[in-house]
Amino acid sequence: MGLSLKTINYRRISWHILFWVVLSVFYDAISSYVSDTPFFPTLFHDLKYFFPSDFLGVYFTLYILIPKFLFKKKYLSFVLFSLLFFGILILLVALPLQYYGLFVEYKQDFIREGKPFPSLYDYMSRNFLMAVTLKLMIIGIASSIKIAKNWLVSQQRQQNLMKEKLEIDLQLRESELRFLKSQINPHFLFNALNNLYSLTLEKSDKAPDVVLKISSILDYVLYECNVPQIDLDREISNINDYIDLQKIRYGEDTDIRVTVNGETGNAKIAPLLILPLVENAFKHGLDKNVGKGFIEIEIDVDEDKNFVSVIKNSLKGEKNHNKEGIGILNLRKRLELQYSGKYEFDLQINDDSCTTLLKLQLE
Repeated sequence: MGLSLKTINYRRISWHILFWVVLSVFYDAISSYVSDTPFFPTLFHDLKYFFPSDFLGVYFTLYILIPKFLFKKKYLSFVLFSLLFFGILILLVALPLQYYGLFVEYKQDFIREGKPFPSLYDYMSRNFLMAVTLKLMIIGIASSIKIAKNWLVSQQRQQNLMKEKLEIDLQLRESELRFLKSQINPHFLFNALNNLYSLTLEKSDKAPDVVLKISSILDYVLYECNVPQIDLDREISNINDYIDLQKIRYGEDTDIRVTVNGETGNAKIAPLLILPLVENAFKHGLDKNVGKGFIEIEIDVDEDKNFVSVIKNSLKGEKNHNKEGIGILNLRKRLELQYSGKYEFDLQINDDSCTTLLKLQLE
């Protein structure tokens, strides 16, 4: 992580030295006990005539056979080359070297005792099985450590990649959510400003109230909505401000009914989630040119924070209102991003009305 290559090499060398020290001490401690010989002479003998072949076997396996074949999933090649190398190691290196050590250090003892010194063939025949067992054990231990380490490194790498992917996905989700929020229809602001302009020309007492409501909506959209969750009461308050502005446009006697039931005070919801449905209701439910329509908004929250919103509006003057607009499509995307598996959304359209049903499990 912040280590240099030099430091990493020293660490690796230290672990290798520790492996060989532990292995040699453990093996020779048992060997000296079984043969009833002093520990250090046994250790020095094995370092000269036994461990060189162990070094060759271990490091050829770790740095050639395993990386070239096993890690590349060439299993048959790994088995065949391992058998070939192991045979060469035992027959041409390990046993001849051990025999040479026996010849150098113990031939005079055989001569002094009048015993015939064994031939190389006899020595290899008697010690072949023991040599195979010991080499397999040593190489197997080292290989197991190598494979386990590689697995751990691979798992850590996968976890890091998954973490990076999650961070990227989160950033993309946040970017997409910001974009979807920005798609909320801004026409209401244009209409509200036009209405405000008309009221100022008429010097109406309503003008200051309209300014306050526009200011409240802008403050909510620009500053308060930059969080994943917001108080449901604040979301409802913003919707009421929006409805009050629309009433100025369509007239106070417009048939707009809003009902809120249940405990909304402790519930939180994703900001600007209900507003697109209310905008859609005004867009398709009221039309000055064809007479009055109606809009009914009902919001319920139960004790378990199950949120239900039912919005119904008339479709007077509507033609071919069978396709979902960009507001509803964006809402569906936001629901999938923020409430995946925890929401139900349905839109029903008939000849004279449109009804949207939204169910959420709130926090």
